[in-house]
Amino acid sequence: GLGTCRFKKIIRVDTSMKVLLDLRPIMRPSFGGVGVYTRRITDMLIARRRHEYSLFSNAWERTPVLAFGAAEEHLRRLPNKVLNSAFAFLGRPRIEYLCGGADAVYLPNLNFVATGRPLVVTVHDLSFIRYPDFFSPKTRLWHRAIRPAGLLRQAAAIAAVSEHTKSDIVEMFGIAPERIAVVSPGVTPGMAPANVGALADVRRAFGLERPFFLYLGVIEPRKNISGLISAFDKIEADADLVIAGARGWLCDHVFAQAEASKKRGRIRFLGPVPEEQKAALLSAALALVYPSFYEGFGLPLLEAMACGTPVISGLGSSMGEVVADAGLLVDPNDLREIADAMQAVGADETLRAELTRRGLERAKKFSWEKSAEVLEKIFARL
Repeated sequence: GLGTCRFKKIIRVDTSMKVLLDLRPIMRPSFGGVGVYTRRITDMLIARRRHEYSLFSNAWERTPVLAFGAAEEHLRRLPNKVLNSAFAFLGRPRIEYLCGGADAVYLPNLNFVATGRPLVVTVHDLSFIRYPDFFSPKTRLWHRAIRPAGLLRQAAAIAAVSEHTKSDIVEMFGIAPERIAVVSPGVTPGMAPANVGALADVRRAFGLERPFFLYLGVIEPRKNISGLISAFDKIEADADLVIAGARGWLCDHVFAQAEASKKRGRIRFLGPVPEEQKAALLSAALALVYPSFYEGFGLPLLEAMACGTPVISGLGSSMGEVVADAGLLVDPNDLREIADAMQAVGADETLRAELTRRGLERAKKFSWEKSAEVLEKIFARL
């Protein structure tokens, strides 16, 4: 237990625990915001050494390079479908038994699991419930199969990446707010305004000779890239539109729309951008334009602000919470509003400078160290 016990003297009880961290979200060669969150929060928890950690991963066909250092790594080689089915239908094996035991289990994302230990789960967003049409049938089936309502009611504690996601959990699953802590992402190391040399290098690497607006993220319907292209067609700014990110669900129409655009020569697709080039690419942009319909947090918004890049963001879900007054918030359904914001930022150097100043200050409020500290306190209370 916690607190003190009285014998002949006061004995302080050690609240350090052995916590199993689930690394399955970073098993793919490339991963999005959930993978970044998993990697960075794990790095920080291990570096702070407030608890002892063991790391669970599963890879059937390849050996991932995790390199977390001072923590026990337990790699299993089971087909994911077999492991997930065993967790879901048999309640076995208990995940802690695969890792030599643990006092608590932490899932950095909703996932299949079976455990007899206190469970902590991070929820990034509930867009698969709010907007199921934004997801492929396979992804919708996966989300149903993990039974999120039962998983979260089983959890001893829940972490949400934003106040908005916390509100969604309370509304959709009837879970008491006091069981949910907000544990937001922090600024990724290296995300800062790039120097002149790095800016020149990234422009040369991608052939970016002209001023440009940037979208950074997966190309999928939820991100409203179709609306972004339509808005770009309306503006008069002498600039390009650069779309950087991996292809996602139902993205073919975005490429077709760009090809049919009257400005098709000004629209560039870069594909996935290496992590080491992200800060320079963001720093080189006139603005990050991110008119998404729904986000649990919106990590590219934070990364852009940390790089001093003006932000134009959708105002729904958590995005207004993340950006606050440090960017221009637009209705993602209003193409004229998106276009006006792009036109204003492209034409007004004073406005860009003010948004840069506000963004840099806003980004300071988010850190992985603060987030790790909240999780450590949750583990200690279990």
